[in-house]
Amino acid sequence: MDSEFWLMLLKIILALPFILVLIYLSLKYGGSKLQHIQNGRYIKILERVTLSKENSLLVVRIGEKGYVISSTNNNIQVLSEVSSEEMTKIEETKIIPQYSSLKEFYEKVIRKKEDNHE
Repeated sequence: MDSEFWLMLLKIILALPFILVLIYLSLKYGGSKLQHIQNGRYIKILERVTLSKENSLLVVRIGEKGYVISSTNNNIQVLSEVSSEEMTKIEETKIIPQYSSLKEFYEKVIRKKEDNHE
Protein backbone atom coordinates (compact mmCIF):
# COMPACT_ATOMS: atom_id res chain seq x y z
CA MET A 1 0.00 0.00 0.00
CA ASP A 2 2.91 2.35 0.66
CA SER A 3 4.14 2.03 -2.95
CA GLU A 4 0.62 2.78 -4.23
CA PHE A 5 0.59 6.02 -2.24
CA TRP A 6 3.92 7.17 -3.67
CA LEU A 7 2.86 6.23 -7.19
CA MET A 8 -0.37 8.23 -6.80
CA LEU A 9 1.57 11.21 -5.41
CA LEU A 10 3.99 11.07 -8.35
CA LYS A 11 1.08 11.03 -10.81
CA ILE A 12 -0.44 14.09 -9.15
CA ILE A 13 2.87 15.96 -9.21
CA LEU A 14 3.32 15.16 -12.91
CA ALA A 15 -0.26 16.07 -13.85
CA LEU A 16 -0.38 19.41 -12.03
CA PRO A 17 1.94 21.36 -14.40
CA PHE A 18 0.01 20.00 -17.38
CA ILE A 19 -3.28 21.21 -15.88
CA LEU A 20 -1.81 24.64 -15.11
CA VAL A 21 -0.58 25.00 -18.69
CA LEU A 22 -4.05 24.07 -20.00
CA ILE A 23 -5.66 26.69 -17.74
CA TYR A 24 -3.20 29.31 -18.95
CA LEU A 25 -3.76 28.47 -22.62
CA SER A 26 -7.53 28.51 -22.26
CA LEU A 27 -7.40 31.94 -20.58
CA LYS A 28 -4.95 33.36 -23.10
CA TYR A 29 -6.48 32.08 -26.33
CA GLY A 30 -10.06 31.35 -25.32
CA GLY A 31 -10.74 34.43 -23.19
CA SER A 32 -11.11 36.89 -26.04
CA LYS A 33 -13.30 34.48 -27.99
CA LEU A 34 -15.62 34.03 -24.99
CA GLN A 35 -16.02 37.80 -24.73
CA HIS A 36 -16.97 38.13 -28.39
CA ILE A 37 -19.71 35.48 -28.34
CA GLN A 38 -22.45 37.99 -27.54
CA ASN A 39 -20.86 41.07 -29.13
CA GLY A 40 -22.97 42.52 -31.89
CA ARG A 41 -26.23 41.18 -30.49
CA TYR A 42 -29.06 43.60 -29.84
CA ILE A 43 -30.28 41.78 -26.72
CA LYS A 44 -27.59 40.72 -24.25
CA ILE A 45 -27.88 39.02 -20.84
CA LEU A 46 -25.19 40.59 -18.68
CA GLU A 47 -25.88 38.96 -15.33
CA ARG A 48 -28.08 36.15 -14.02
CA VAL A 49 -28.66 35.34 -10.35
CA THR A 50 -30.68 32.28 -9.39
CA LEU A 51 -32.88 32.95 -6.37
CA SER A 52 -34.53 29.55 -6.20
CA LYS A 53 -35.13 26.57 -8.46
CA GLU A 54 -37.77 28.46 -10.45
CA ASN A 55 -36.85 32.15 -9.88
CA SER A 56 -34.05 34.22 -11.34
CA LEU A 57 -33.06 37.87 -11.60
CA LEU A 58 -31.45 39.03 -14.82
CA VAL A 59 -29.71 42.19 -15.93
CA VAL A 60 -30.41 42.56 -19.64
CA ARG A 61 -29.22 45.12 -22.15
CA ILE A 62 -31.61 45.77 -25.01
CA GLY A 63 -30.03 48.19 -27.44
CA GLU A 64 -28.65 51.01 -25.30
CA LYS A 65 -31.00 50.49 -22.34
CA GLY A 66 -30.62 48.13 -19.41
CA TYR A 67 -33.30 46.40 -17.36
CA VAL A 68 -33.58 44.25 -14.25
CA ILE A 69 -35.94 41.37 -15.05
CA SER A 70 -37.55 38.76 -12.82
CA SER A 71 -37.97 35.37 -14.44
CA THR A 72 -40.12 32.50 -13.14
CA ASN A 73 -41.59 29.40 -14.79
CA ASN A 74 -44.86 31.20 -15.55
CA ASN A 75 -43.90 34.86 -15.76
CA ILE A 76 -41.24 37.33 -16.89
CA GLN A 77 -41.50 40.83 -15.47
CA VAL A 78 -39.44 44.00 -15.87
CA LEU A 79 -38.65 45.27 -12.37
CA SER A 80 -36.66 48.43 -13.13
CA GLU A 81 -34.51 50.22 -15.66
CA VAL A 82 -30.75 50.37 -15.10
CA SER A 83 -28.87 53.64 -15.68
CA SER A 84 -26.19 53.80 -18.36
CA GLU A 85 -23.47 54.34 -15.70
CA GLU A 86 -24.48 51.15 -13.90
CA MET A 87 -24.60 49.27 -17.22
CA THR A 88 -21.03 50.37 -17.94
CA LYS A 89 -19.87 49.15 -14.50
CA ILE A 90 -21.58 45.77 -14.99
CA GLU A 91 -20.05 45.29 -18.44
CA GLU A 92 -16.58 46.18 -17.14
CA THR A 93 -16.79 43.50 -14.44
CA LYS A 94 -17.51 40.89 -17.11
CA ILE A 95 -14.27 41.51 -19.01
CA ILE A 96 -12.06 38.40 -19.02
CA PRO A 97 -8.41 39.31 -18.33
CA GLN A 98 -5.85 38.72 -21.07
CA TYR A 99 -2.30 37.67 -20.20
CA SER A 100 0.69 38.03 -22.51
CA SER A 101 2.76 35.38 -20.77
CA LEU A 102 2.58 32.67 -18.12
CA LYS A 103 4.82 34.83 -15.94
CA GLU A 104 2.31 37.72 -16.04
CA PHE A 105 -0.54 35.32 -15.20
CA TYR A 106 1.42 33.87 -12.27
CA GLU A 107 2.39 37.31 -10.93
CA LYS A 108 -1.21 38.59 -11.02
CA VAL A 109 -2.54 35.46 -9.31
CA ILE A 110 0.11 35.66 -6.56
CA ARG A 111 -0.45 39.41 -6.12
CA LYS A 112 -4.22 38.90 -5.86
CA LYS A 113 -3.70 36.11 -3.33
CA GLU A 114 -1.42 38.35 -1.23
CA ASP A 115 -3.91 41.25 -1.37
CA ASN A 116 -6.68 38.95 -0.10
CA HIS A 117 -4.58 37.84 2.89
CA GLU A 118 -3.83 41.41 4.05
